[in-house]
Amino acid sequence: MSSMKEMPNWDKHLDSLERTGNNRQARLLATLSAAIARCDNKLTGQVLSFLKRLEISREAVYETILQSYLFLGFPRMIEAALAFSEVFGETNRGREIEKISVAEADKWFRDGMKLCRRVYGRHFESLKVKFTSILPEIFRWMVIEGYGKVLTRPGLTQVERELAEVAALIVDRQERQLMSHVWGSLNVGAEIALVRQINADIRPIAGEEAFNLAEDIIHRIQVKYEAAE
Repeated sequence: MSSMKEMPNWDKHLDSLERTGNNRQARLLATLSAAIARCDNKLTGQVLSFLKRLEISREAVYETILQSYLFLGFPRMIEAALAFSEVFGETNRGREIEKISVAEADKWFRDGMKLCRRVYGRHFESLKVKFTSILPEIFRWMVIEGYGKVLTRPGLTQVERELAEVAALIVDRQERQLMSHVWGSLNVGAEIALVRQINADIRPIAGEEAFNLAEDIIHRIQVKYEAAE
């Protein structure tokens, strides 16, 4: 993984990102997700400040940080949340913590199953069988906690959420999960060219090894995807 010393002009790189077109926000939020995965507080702060200057939706930034714990764990999400508060300020001081209702939990399960089925497409049933046969809790928690409680929240499109996940998984070099979520991105409507662009955008964060691994995965999936059309 490249070091920050190798990237002294990070602000210059951010400014070089294409910032026009329908994919502008998705690419910039994916860059934030990659920075969170790298776990460099200075870098995360720089990206957050950049997004604020561009007037990227505060809610979209908040949601990108919030969902990061699903793939990167609470420690990195908490560090990103603290950086977020320094850049964007606090708005929820004094807010009461509400008990989860039965209706809310039921909605998470129903919505989670629906979204999980959409993301995994024709692989959904085999995924369900595989994980319920290993540890039933894994599939149940994935549906309720991941897809239901977090990934169906408003504030981001499903394409933006999937591409943010892809960016984090590239940096972390999680090959199996990366393959699943590149497919997931396509299943929710992303173009393969956009997935490849995300990989190029975050190359200085991820480093050459991670970039090349992702390029290989994207290429293999593209061949299969186009053959199935």
